[in-house]
Amino acid sequence: MTSLDRRQFTRSLLALPAAALVGTGLGALAPAAASAAPADWNTHFLADTLSGNIMYQMRAGDGSWNTRWNEIAPNPYALYSLSAVGISKDVHVAACIGEEGPKHAIRNGTDGSWTAFSPIPSQSGPTGIVRVAATSVDSQLHVFAATRDSGDLYHTVRNADGTWWASWKLLRTFSSIDHIATTRVGTTIDTAVVSNGEILHSIRSSGGTWSGWGNIESAAGEIGDINEVTLAGIGSNLHVVALASAYRIYHGIRRADATWQRFQQVPVFSGKLPFTASAANAGGELQLGVGELIDGKQVGRHTIRRADGTWQSVRSIPTAGLPTTDNDLATLSLAATPR
Repeated sequence: MTSLDRRQFTRSLLALPAAALVGTGLGALAPAAASAAPADWNTHFLADTLSGNIMYQMRAGDGSWNTRWNEIAPNPYALYSLSAVGISKDVHVAACIGEEGPKHAIRNGTDGSWTAFSPIPSQSGPTGIVRVAATSVDSQLHVFAATRDSGDLYHTVRNADGTWWASWKLLRTFSSIDHIATTRVGTTIDTAVVSNGEILHSIRSSGGTWSGWGNIESAAGEIGDINEVTLAGIGSNLHVVALASAYRIYHGIRRADATWQRFQQVPVFSGKLPFTASAANAGGELQLGVGELIDGKQVGRHTIRRADGTWQSVRSIPTAGLPTTDNDLATLSLAATPR
């Protein structure tokens, strides 16, 4: 669901009572080892507020937060999609701002400065209002995008020297694409789309070839119509967090041998009203940012799935620095970098 769609969707819901790859030998290769323990990683939060600001917050490995959110783009237009990923100590952001197609910006990990959002220069790709998802392998940034009104899924790459592929590559045409997610798992890239309420998933090998697209629910269990999906690679495992209808949020794992730990509801969100989610691997732990409806407000919430499979109690993301009016969060995107 796009940010614009979600604004309309959640506003209407406030009036209501609260009430695989089905893997075939292309699993992750040797996992990329975490360079440090969870305490030595920073988690970066990008958010879109209903007033149209793109905001930034950071959580350090010791659990402390920046004193306030900072605005990285005063957005006079609608923000339709947003995705962030860490490359070394930098944070790369892909976004659709207005109807000008996908754009890119970087947070410099050395001094915290931001570049301006600039159009991704690859040609023959999606234009207008698009959905985006970004991940990285080594120093390459991989961006996936789809136009809102078609099922065409595109892929392009920014190289370590800052150059982009000359053209986007059309990967596949689906009947529809409602959401995109992607992550690195070891040396491979796992990508998922939500199409007609189902999660379809494929894996890009280190050599650049793609597996077929499989329905994750056929391997991990049926959980109903899906609104969103977010992915995180931890070691050789793919973690899948899916938002289903009726505010249900599920977690499943695809292991390196292509078997699945089946979907289970995330226990710390049982009985709550999550409407958007983003996951990231921070030093071997799954950090999860969630937008939750609380007393008519769209509030940022955070939890961690520890390496032993237990979940930390849900806590609110600090709100200092958010706009004083209409500060509801419409979108969250997480990225992790070593300190």
